[in-house]
Amino acid sequence: MKPLFSLTSIGQVLLLLVVDSASATATTAPLFSNNTSCPDIHVFGARETTTPQGFGSAQTLINLIIKRFPGTTAEEIVYPAAGGSNYSSSVAAGIAAVVRQTGTFAAQCPDTIVIMHGYSQGAQIIDDAFCGGPDIPSLNSSTSLVSRTTTTNVAAIILMGNPRHVAGLAFNVGNATAGGFAARPVGFRCPVFESRIQAYCDSPDPFCSNGTSAETHQGYGREYGRQALDFIVSKLII
Repeated sequence: MKPLFSLTSIGQVLLLLVVDSASATATTAPLFSNNTSCPDIHVFGARETTTPQGFGSAQTLINLIIKRFPGTTAEEIVYPAAGGSNYSSSVAAGIAAVVRQTGTFAAQCPDTIVIMHGYSQGAQIIDDAFCGGPDIPSLNSSTSLVSRTTTTNVAAIILMGNPRHVAGLAFNVGNATAGGFAARPVGFRCPVFESRIQAYCDSPDPFCSNGTSAETHQGYGREYGRQALDFIVSKLII
C-alpha cells in the first residue's frame, strides 16, 4: 500500500515534550499557541484506567516515535481514565476529549501529520472517536466524530489492549480470538481508518480478551512497540 504521507525537513517547533536523548524520557511542556510554528508530526496518547494523568503505558511507544522522528511533539488526552462505576462516564468524557483536542490541534496546525496511540481505556476512547459507536451507555453515534482535517491528517492509529477488540478484523495483531469486555459486534468495520489502524491484543489479556494475565495487558509496548513503530514508518515517506 502506498504510504499516505510524506515528511519535509524538520522545522522549528514548540515541543510539548522535552526528550532526554539517552533515555527518551518525556515531560509535558505548554501547549501550542498561534504564534508558534507547527511540527511535522504530532502524537496524541491516551492512558489506561486508573493511571494518573499523563501517557501511562502509552509512553513506551511514544518514546520510540520521538526517537525515530526528532522534533515530533506529543500531547496527552486529558480525561478521567476512571474505573468501576465511573467507567462509562469516563469513556464518554474521553471520547469528547479526543474529539476536542484533535480538532483544536488540527485548526492550529492543519498540515501536521497526526499519530494516535491509545492504551486500554485510552484505546477504547480513540476507537470510538474515530470509528464511532454505539458504545452504550458512553456513545450512541455510529459515525466518526473527529474533524475533517483530523481525518485527513491522521497517518496511523495504534490501539493496545483495547476493550472493543473483536476477532476477525483486518487490523488485529496478536493471538486473541475472544472479544474484550466492550467488544464490537461481529462484522464491524471502520472503513475510513482501517488501513491506518493496528490493534494489539493477546489471548491472556483479561480486558481486550478473556484471559487472566494483567502482565500481558501491561506488556504490549515492550512486546509490540517496535512492530508498531515499523507500521507507523510504513505510512510515511522519509
